[in-house]
Amino acid sequence: MSASAHVVDVSPENFQTEVVEKSRDKPVLLEFYADAAEPSRQQAPVLRQLAEEYGGKFLLARIDIRANQQIVQQLGVRTLPTIKVIFQGQMVQDLEGMQQPETLRTLLDELTMSPMERVRVELDQLLEAGQRTQAIGMLQQVIAGEPKNNALKAELCDLLIQEGRSDEAKQILAALPPETEGIGKPRNRLEFIDLAADLPSLGELAARLERVPDELETRFNLSIRLVVDDQVEAALEHLLTIMKKDRDWEEQKARITMIKIFDLLGKGNELATRYRRSMFAFLH
Repeated sequence: MSASAHVVDVSPENFQTEVVEKSRDKPVLLEFYADAAEPSRQQAPVLRQLAEEYGGKFLLARIDIRANQQIVQQLGVRTLPTIKVIFQGQMVQDLEGMQQPETLRTLLDELTMSPMERVRVELDQLLEAGQRTQAIGMLQQVIAGEPKNNALKAELCDLLIQEGRSDEAKQILAALPPETEGIGKPRNRLEFIDLAADLPSLGELAARLERVPDELETRFNLSIRLVVDDQVEAALEHLLTIMKKDRDWEEQKARITMIKIFDLLGKGNELATRYRRSMFAFLH
């Protein structure tokens, strides 16, 4: 949809339907402007771009102050540009003067984020702070309230495995449909743990590779050990090296393993993106 589908001109006649009523479902940004005012002309394209970017998650309601003095007076507009945010029938923000896109995005993200998106943001914050136990507890609470959310159960399984609670994770995984979003992550992690169980220690493998750098099996086993030891970048580097030495080694085992690691890291992960590009560049 074009930005115009998410932009409306507001007057006293349609204020109730276009602003108050629609704000019950989504945030409405009231943009007070005057065509003759330079600050208004600078702010307007920023707001239109955001309306297009967010694709209907909020409504941009434009109010020409010269033609709508009644609304201006009722809402106490004193300067241009002014942006007032209405959500669920209430004014939640009042911004005067030019606003940077980053400021507006932060505000909009807070207002338009779904409950599940909020859970994932909080989850990421806990994990970045190294609070995996707290993250597990939070997920368990959310799942208790949403027992059919299989994607969150898959996420929980992955955290349980990292905490050494693989038996709990396996029980949950066994009950999940094979098409569950994110299920590849815990499954791949369990596979790496199983593969590493019968391998020599990290130190032994590293020492052997130093003695015999062309032994691809040792390099591959070292990469598996590194994944389990949470040294993922080093593991990817070894796998890429194997591909460069013999791209078809063991039926492209290195490439397949790299893809499993990408799944482990998750969508949008910077490391996965970087090595996926390196792998693609080498293959093509």
